[in-house]
Amino acid sequence: MKTFVLLLLACFASVASAKHLPPQSKIAHYFEAADPEAKLAFLLAMPKGGELDAEMPGSVYAESMIAWAAKKGLCMAEDMSLSMPPCGEGKLAAKAVLADPALYRKTLNAWSMRGLAGKNRDHFFSSFGKFEKATQGMTGAMLSQMLSRAAKEHVLYLEVALAPDGEAALALGKRLGWDGNLHNTLENLRNNGLSTIAAASQKEMKLAESEKDQRLKCGTIAADPGCKVSIRYLYSVSRNAMPGEVFAQMAIGLELASRPDSGFSGILLAGAEDESMPDFSLHMQMLDFLKSVYPKAHVAVNAGELNLDLAPPEGLSFHVSEAVMLGHAERIGQGSDILREPPGLLQKLAKKKVLVDICPGRTDTVLGEYANPLPVYLKYGVPVALSSCDAGVLRSDISTEYLKASLEDHLGYPELRNLARNSLEYAFIPGRSLWANAAKFVPVRQCERDVRYGRMLSAFCQDYLDANQKARLQWQLEAEFRAFEKRY
Repeated sequence: MKTFVLLLLACFASVASAKHLPPQSKIAHYFEAADPEAKLAFLLAMPKGGELDAEMPGSVYAESMIAWAAKKGLCMAEDMSLSMPPCGEGKLAAKAVLADPALYRKTLNAWSMRGLAGKNRDHFFSSFGKFEKATQGMTGAMLSQMLSRAAKEHVLYLEVALAPDGEAALALGKRLGWDGNLHNTLENLRNNGLSTIAAASQKEMKLAESEKDQRLKCGTIAADPGCKVSIRYLYSVSRNAMPGEVFAQMAIGLELASRPDSGFSGILLAGAEDESMPDFSLHMQMLDFLKSVYPKAHVAVNAGELNLDLAPPEGLSFHVSEAVMLGHAERIGQGSDILREPPGLLQKLAKKKVLVDICPGRTDTVLGEYANPLPVYLKYGVPVALSSCDAGVLRSDISTEYLKASLEDHLGYPELRNLARNSLEYAFIPGRSLWANAAKFVPVRQCERDVRYGRMLSAFCQDYLDANQKARLQWQLEAEFRAFEKRY
């Protein structure tokens, strides 16, 4: 009885003390005390800024892909991989999946991490090739789903990684080959259709965006909230190809990003890192050369997504450092093997303000649950943001990734809010930032009073926001935080 009374008094004391906390501390106190279910509800409603690694088609759920495969009349093999008709021996029409619940579940499992817990790197990477044909020509539909879902999770901005030219860049690179001469190879690409492929890609994206607007009913009274989510693109370079093909993709992606009104900000070097180990340094040399040709285009590299199962110790010792120092990466995706990189690299990343974009769910899947590098980067002051990466394949979403960071890395509300702010600060959005000091979120002089009082007070700040898209989105995020925090 005495123990019960003491616990009850402690509970009342905790509630009483919370009432006297300042507003920010009250929210932090509430979040810290919440159980996982309450935390998820909190995070579903929390403003999250942007997602910087929304990869297409991996962000789309398999349920949609099954419907598209059936509508296209595609064929399915015993391993659930798709092919064009006619369906020969050992294959069935994909529409048969819709009429067979057991086969439907089996397809979902083959095309995603559904039902699989923990590390399963091979299943994750092999799933993409199985559903690829279902997603061809569906860019507008995929964009509409991604934007609608982002709006529901209070995401303001998406950077979508995709290759809009189909396999045109790969085909050109394969046809022209690779002789090791960077300058000559670029000239060869330019003389044989690089600009044509870039122009066709730009046109393809305009058509996809028009279809996206139509599907979301943008501009009408019934518009989906996804219409308000800002979006830019990264050209997704598949590094698991021959050198000439990789170089062609890089060049076309950077060409696209250098064109006004293309919607592309830069390139993302992606794909299974362990499969491209022999060519990693060559790829960084390619980026070093191409950045001198396209200096204004941005570069992000998925690097350091390795462990001793996937590479020998020496293979884990240089990918992040080479990506930043040689490959001009402004952002790193994953970066899990950072502790095996050269001494002092963490301090350099912090000083150079290189953001590390982490997807806890993907890290758990590819490397295992103990490979999450988030606490290390935070300890050294390296800017970090969270993404859901291939949310459809991972059967996840951005709120779940925030929840993982809270439960597994013990991040509180102030830390999670800063990650959301980082996602816009280090996004490849045109214009200047709202923050003069992004580490401490000190506003620029033009908007100092406006940010402090939480409302527009000066023409100086309004003019600044009008001239800078990044600052406008950051101002919107701060307004959403104020509204969200008033609930507590």
